[in-house]
Amino acid sequence: MTVAGDSEVVLADAPATRERFPWQTRGFTINCHSGREIEGRWSGVPIAPVAEAAQFPPETTHLLLTADDGYRVCIDAWFGLDGFVGFVCEELTVEGGEAYALRETPRFLAPEIDSSRTIRNLSAIEAIELQPGEDARDYETGH
Repeated sequence: MTVAGDSEVVLADAPATRERFPWQTRGFTINCHSGREIEGRWSGVPIAPVAEAAQFPPETTHLLLTADDGYRVCIDAWFGLDGFVGFVCEELTVEGGEAYALRETPRFLAPEIDSSRTIRNLSAIEAIELQPGEDARDYETGH
């Protein structure tokens, strides 16, 4: 997946990503639109150091998150920079487990973002600047 600011960074569940960025494990609860609640320990990288490496411009106001299928959400950068790109969720990787089908990764996760705004099969994060009065929802696609 790519992270774009003034430069571009590629993230993957691979040694190069683990060597370049702090690989961490964090707990998140996801309340899926299907009504299912998933509590899990995700391994991946925090957004802040990746944003620095991608040279997000200082005027960045929002992060545009895009999934493989074109689904997009636009979130406030203030909250998005506290986010996390999860590549592995221990609870979702148990084959035959109840949530195994929901393991699509990478997934954007953040503590202050409603889990309906998290995104799975993440393919891109782009730093954008919205003008006053501009609506972030105009950048989003429905699902």
